[in-house]
Amino acid sequence: MPFGKNKKISAPRANKSKVPAREEALVAAEEEASAKEIAAEVVAMQPAAPAEVAAVPSPGRLKRKEAEAELDELFIEYEVMQEADSEAVKQLKLAERIYGAKMRRLDASQAGKRHGSPFGELERIYKAELELLRARLTRSESEGCAHNAEANWLAQQCCVLRLENAKLTRTVRKLGGARAKVR
Repeated sequence: MPFGKNKKISAPRANKSKVPAREEALVAAEEEASAKEIAAEVVAMQPAAPAEVAAVPSPGRLKRKEAEAELDELFIEYEVMQEADSEAVKQLKLAERIYGAKMRRLDASQAGKRHGSPFGELERIYKAELELLRARLTRSESEGCAHNAEANWLAQQCCVLRLENAKLTRTVRKLGGARAKVR
């Protein structure tokens, strides 16, 4: 017996044919299209709404645009300062670890025999402390700049919100000013 499938032993398979579209779907689509046409005609037949007077541009519109642009710039500056501050934190942690390692090494060397001059030892101690102090100073400066940038961003955000509030107040006055009771 040969390998594989026996060919032409069974009856031929029936050919596939497309299923005719249902008439119901065609009728529903035609009804929907006609309903849309009727709705469009009804809308066209309705009298046009009275032409409203062109809205006068808000007097603070340019101020708001400028304030929003400045707000975006201050936010970008704030993000940059935050990144610089996080980098300074990393550098400070590294400097503290290095300082701790240097101090442990100096303490260990003082426990045994002294190698080198005491002046050189003190110089190394003070150099390590200076490096740590510089890292702390850099960290505090970057933290101050980040806080300052955040304060500027928040102050500008308040300014933008005040301008938006003034715009909304003018809109409410224009639309009637009376407080409607909602029940």
